[in-house]
Amino acid sequence: MKLVKTFLFGSAVVAGIVAFGGKADAAEIEHVVTSSDSLWGLSVKYFGSEAYIDKIAEDNDIVNKDLIYDGEVLLINTDDKATASVKTAEADTEASSETNQEPAAQTATQETVTDTAGDQNSYAGTTMYMEATAYSSDPADALGGGSYTATGQNLLENPMAVAVDPSVIPLGTHLYVEGYGEAYAVDTGGAIQGNIIDVHFPTYAQCEAWGRRQVKVTILD
Repeated sequence: MKLVKTFLFGSAVVAGIVAFGGKADAAEIEHVVTSSDSLWGLSVKYFGSEAYIDKIAEDNDIVNKDLIYDGEVLLINTDDKATASVKTAEADTEASSETNQEPAAQTATQETVTDTAGDQNSYAGTTMYMEATAYSSDPADALGGGSYTATGQNLLENPMAVAVDPSVIPLGTHLYVEGYGEAYAVDTGGAIQGNIIDVHFPTYAQCEAWGRRQVKVTILD
């Protein structure tokens, strides 16, 4: 089972910000990152839209927008909302223009997603956006959960597995996870509570590469 994976930043990070001195702008918020945070979630929380992910990353010199660390202090400047809104409107206009040039059929129950190999497959079902971490049965992963899942699946024989909060996604549910692939909800973990899943990889290096990210999950049955 999956244990909590946290990255502790020293008190020097906070102290450095406090020592910066001066009166902070009323619209600038200092947010301390927790294990459930993502840039997507912070954008929605402070701006009411996911359109400000790039702005938050730029203001805080974040290179990998899928990876932020517990204890990290991020500056959220809500004065930039108007500027970001203009950029979003321009992007929406361009996207609308491209869509009009290429007719595409859409339904309420089916969306096109891309698997890890880059092939496009259509999966019909309920979709939701969730935080996704990763774990491994690799001995190199000190926080790994062994070779068997909570439902008894042998991860050495079938490594495709997803740990879930059973109150959100019942065990045994057939899933498609964006960027990971098709698998079943067969595991649980102490840190997997609420709107978060944990995908299994055969090696620790793959877990490191995955990090923590926002993904679209499609319930296939």
